[in-house]
Amino acid sequence: MNDLASTNPFLHAIFSDHMNEAKEINATFQAGDEEAAMKATYAMIRKYGDPAFSSASDASAIEVLKKAGDVIDALGDHYPRGCIEFVHNDISSEALSILSVNEAYRKYQEAQRLAYEDGKFRKPIPRMEIGDMFQVVTEDLGVSRAEVHTLLNPENVRAIELCAIIRKDLNISAVREPLRGPYARANITSKK
Repeated sequence: MNDLASTNPFLHAIFSDHMNEAKEINATFQAGDEEAAMKATYAMIRKYGDPAFSSASDASAIEVLKKAGDVIDALGDHYPRGCIEFVHNDISSEALSILSVNEAYRKYQEAQRLAYEDGKFRKPIPRMEIGDMFQVVTEDLGVSRAEVHTLLNPENVRAIELCAIIRKDLNISAVREPLRGPYARANITSKK
C-alpha cells in the first residue's frame, strides 16, 4: 500500500476506503493472475471512482480535466503513441519513463484523488446530457464531427493527430463558464 500511495494516489485512496476488496485483488495478484487482478482493479475504479467523480464539485472536476490536458501535452511533445494509451486508461511504463510525462501523470492522478475525496460523500449531480456534451464539444471547443468520430474510434488515426484532437476536447477554459463543471464531470466519468 505504501508503494501504491507514491505511484498511484487515486487508486490508493480507493483501496484504503475498501480494504477487503483491495486485499482480495492483492491475493489474486500474488497468486500470479495479474490479468484478473487488473480487471478487478478497473472494476473497483468504476464502482467507487465514477460515483465520486459524478458528485465532485465543479472545481475538482475541472482540475482533473486540466491535468489530463497537461498529460496529453507532455505525451504529444515526447511520446504521441501514449495518447491512445491514455484514452484506454493504460499508459505504458515506456511513456512514464519520460520525466515530463511522469510528472504530468502524477499530478493528474493526484487531481483524480482529490476529486474522488471531494465527491465520495456528496449526493450525485445529474449528468450532462449527451446532446449538451456534443454541443459543447462542437461549438465551444470547435471539435468537428469527423474529429468526434476519431475520438470514438481512435485506432484509425496517427498518434500525433489524436493527441491534437484530445487536447482540443480537454480545453476546459474554452467552455462557457456555467457548463465547465458539468462538462468536466461528464468527461471524467465517461473515461472510466
